[in-house]
Amino acid sequence: MTESELQEQVRLMCAQLGLYHYHPHDSRRSESGWLDSTIIHKRTGNIIFAELKSDTGQLTGEQRAVTYMHHAAGRTALLWRPADLHTIGPALADFKRTGHWR
Repeated sequence: MTESELQEQVRLMCAQLGLYHYHPHDSRRSESGWLDSTIIHKRTGNIIFAELKSDTGQLTGEQRAVTYMHHAAGRTALLWRPADLHTIGPALADFKRTGHWR
């Protein structure tokens, strides 16, 4: 599964659950290192940031730095790969139900 295919699966899951999902369509015009998906719980405003990679894709230095900044600020920043799909759906459903990331 490519990163684009994984991104589409995450987008669809968020749409089905009623979670706000943002993905920049052209990352070449975005700040370097910004993570692929921003997911917001519409009631609580809690946010998940996720970088999506193929099975072999690696984080860039900038992506590592942005992930660190999110963690340092107490935000959730995740790395998702195709192998994680079986856990992403249930975790997003739990996020929708509770308003909090586990």
